[in-house]
Amino acid sequence: MANRVIILSCIILVIAFATDWLLKDAITDPLLEDLKRNDPDIYMLDATIRQFADTGELQYELSADRFTHFPLTDVTILERPNLMLYPQHGNPWTISSSNGRLLSKSIYREEVMELWDDVLLSRQSQDVQFVNIKTQSLTVYPEREYAETDLKVSINDNASTTSAAGMEAHLDQEKFVFFSNREERVNTVIRGSE
Repeated sequence: MANRVIILSCIILVIAFATDWLLKDAITDPLLEDLKRNDPDIYMLDATIRQFADTGELQYELSADRFTHFPLTDVTILERPNLMLYPQHGNPWTISSSNGRLLSKSIYREEVMELWDDVLLSRQSQDVQFVNIKTQSLTVYPEREYAETDLKVSINDNASTTSAAGMEAHLDQEKFVFFSNREERVNTVIRGSE
């Protein structure tokens, strides 16, 4: 009986050492090391990316002081991004911020741009009509020509100033939905003509 316990204990120890050795060897495999890391694989300075729709029309131009792409997460970090969004109808929208990131299109999500810190969304027409929207964070879906934020927004145009707790912007239709909360109500001041 004592011999069986000793033999069983030895077998367990051998299996434990073998498992430990195999796991250490697998972790030091360079291919697995590369899979665990998310070092940047591409960066560009003062670059512009142009995206075209399936019809061949220019959909948007994205410029930034620096693009840094991380392959494991397929995320591109943007420094001082400037997005020119060309809707199917009307004049282009310009969206700028201090920081941002681009989440590439995949089978799981549509292309998304998240912009933050001093975000300015603006549009000016040839007849000197303008819209300026300021916020601290904006999520843009370029294919849908749609943007949204759940942070405070300030909107100025030729005739009025509006503030709200959040916004949905259907940029192709120039349709805006504003939100309020306990601290921030939707407030519009209409300026009289001079």
